[in-house]
Amino acid sequence: MKVAVTGGSGLAGSAVVSHLLEQGCDVVSIDRAPPQCPVAEFRLVDCTDLGQVYGACYGVDAIVHLAAIPRPIHHTPDQVFRTNIMATFNIFNAAATLEIPRVVYVSSMSVLGLPFSYTPIRLAYLPIDEAHPHAPQDAYALSKALGEDIAMAFVRRMAGTLSVVSLRFPWIHTPETFKSVLTPLWDDPEGGATNLWGYVDTRDVAQACWLALEAEISEHEAFYISAANTFMKMDSTALAQQYYPRASVRSRLWGNQSLFDTSKAKARLGYEAQFCWEDYEWT
Repeated sequence: MKVAVTGGSGLAGSAVVSHLLEQGCDVVSIDRAPPQCPVAEFRLVDCTDLGQVYGACYGVDAIVHLAAIPRPIHHTPDQVFRTNIMATFNIFNAAATLEIPRVVYVSSMSVLGLPFSYTPIRLAYLPIDEAHPHAPQDAYALSKALGEDIAMAFVRRMAGTLSVVSLRFPWIHTPETFKSVLTPLWDDPEGGATNLWGYVDTRDVAQACWLALEAEISEHEAFYISAANTFMKMDSTALAQQYYPRASVRSRLWGNQSLFDTSKAKARLGYEAQFCWEDYEWT
């Protein structure tokens, strides 16, 4: 299988590229910046340019689309929205025109409206599953929610010849970035509340993307993907009760169990998190 990976030079994208190579895929890494450690064919591409996307994706069997501005912090809202939406639209337009049958769209838990909302998000229940309502407010969350709508639109347009798997990830980390960014929040649970204290290791991101490429999905399906635990040492039930007291807890939470329900991903994709911070060598 020949796979184009957009955003292949990034934190998660580089892990996806390496994992797909290990699975025997022929990988084309696509990004606006060269990778630090090239391991696959690389094409310098701006995904907001449709012609460049056509040229880069010609001849591939599938696309994993990660390229995006990952947070609305260092860019203006219009930059975030325009870049993410145009890149996503161009990827699906190219897939339709070039008759590429499978796209894995890297979505986000931000479809819930978290963590960059202007006003507090009221959660209906915990743990979060795919049926939970969406409430995006900011440019990033809106771009991810509409990205899934774009995916569904092209699935309808292609009438059985295109299938899409949308993967909703929480905060993506390596062991090194976890240590530097998330361990300080062990003493500041409120600081992680809008992320639902969720995270996922880049290697599990890569695993999920590979499983999504192989899954028997006929149209469009969305899945939450996360680590099995939160990034906190505290009890998840206590966190939920303190910071989201109006959300009903619909199933028992064990210890620091994740507040994202990945049971659908396990059933349909075969996904189970392989990495958690408690097993990192520095712990």
